[in-house]
Amino acid sequence: MASEQFSQAVRGSGGQPIATSTIGSIDTNDYASGDAADEDGSAFPYVINPAEVIKEFGLQSVGDEIDMIVTTTGGDTFTVSVSTPSVYNRWDIDSVELADPNGTNARVVWWWAGE
Repeated sequence: MASEQFSQAVRGSGGQPIATSTIGSIDTNDYASGDAADEDGSAFPYVINPAEVIKEFGLQSVGDEIDMIVTTTGGDTFTVSVSTPSVYNRWDIDSVELADPNGTNARVVWWWAGE
């Protein structure tokens, strides 16, 4: 029996419908919660600490290098220096702090999505 995806059968390399099954969970990247902001750089550090788990975190319009201090849901904390627009989706994030190590008041646009 073919499995439907977007109302079309999933087909193998030979063009025949294939049966699919899943054990466990599927990450659909369809998150119920999120937020975003456009920060002018005048009030560093910016702390993003929602009640939800951040599954994707993005930075755009990064002017100068900023530090992104990530705390995962497992309690690990690490710092990533960011100078270009980036999207992170490898960790289950509890909170993010954006810091300005060089004092340049860099403009930063951030967004997150999660559950």
